[in-house]
Amino acid sequence: MNREILQWSSGNIKIEVCNVGAELQSVCVGGGDNLLWLKNEEFWNRVAPNLFPIVGRLKDDKYRYMDRDFFMKQHGFARDCAFEVVEKDVDTLRLRLRWDAGSMTSYPFEFQYDVIYSVQNDFLWVDYEITNFGKQPMLYSVGGHPGFAIDGALEKYELRFEENFVAERWLIEGAYYSGEKELMEVNGSLALVDGLFDRDAIVFKEPPFDRVSLYKKGGRKLLDFVCTEWDAVGFWTKPGAPFFCIEPWWGWADGWNDSGELMEKSGMHNLLPGTMGSHRYGFGIMD
Repeated sequence: MNREILQWSSGNIKIEVCNVGAELQSVCVGGGDNLLWLKNEEFWNRVAPNLFPIVGRLKDDKYRYMDRDFFMKQHGFARDCAFEVVEKDVDTLRLRLRWDAGSMTSYPFEFQYDVIYSVQNDFLWVDYEITNFGKQPMLYSVGGHPGFAIDGALEKYELRFEENFVAERWLIEGAYYSGEKELMEVNGSLALVDGLFDRDAIVFKEPPFDRVSLYKKGGRKLLDFVCTEWDAVGFWTKPGAPFFCIEPWWGWADGWNDSGELMEKSGMHNLLPGTMGSHRYGFGIMD
């Protein structure tokens, strides 16, 4: 598969996008540094993958639909597929993936999946548009997984919120949800330390906030992240890694007690024939 890096700019923002996965490689605001991390496979082999048609991992990497078993790796196949550029102008960069004979072997739906990048002021917006061209309802999940650059120990950073809240953290065991939850109380900010991620990502379903900012403690703001209609959010990193991920999700991984039937899987969106689902998040610098 040929990998191409596309360059696009609008206003004060310049981005680089790989045609494989429609994946962002860099995002620069004005003359500033790249907000995304520089990929180092010692830590992770991705930068900002787009997740479709599932988010997270299926039990045994498979599901059952209409009395057939289908196999699919974690976070779905779209992140490893070549997208086509269908729109590129001063306002919009749109990349598209459509169903084919290969996709039907793991996902038996006639889909169109567009990843759209646009700019408003110093903010990059990422839109997902999913269309069902089939004759039956289509089940899907979708999400983003951008890794933002940090320099030095995680303990130098914190997340800041516009509100105080108490939320349930859904706990993960072996890539699946264990069914256990842990209450987390956040009074405006969350100090980041490696120990927070001993049990994998911090996951909040139905987050009680729509904006979070990444700061260096006692220092400058790195970025603002906005999502007004997410089903869940994941915060994730690895020990010693020079990145921190803020992940907007519309769907999530299987739980240990899930049946494996796609029709029974929680977090899936049901799209009627001939209709489109849309989802959006954005990041950059707000005043």
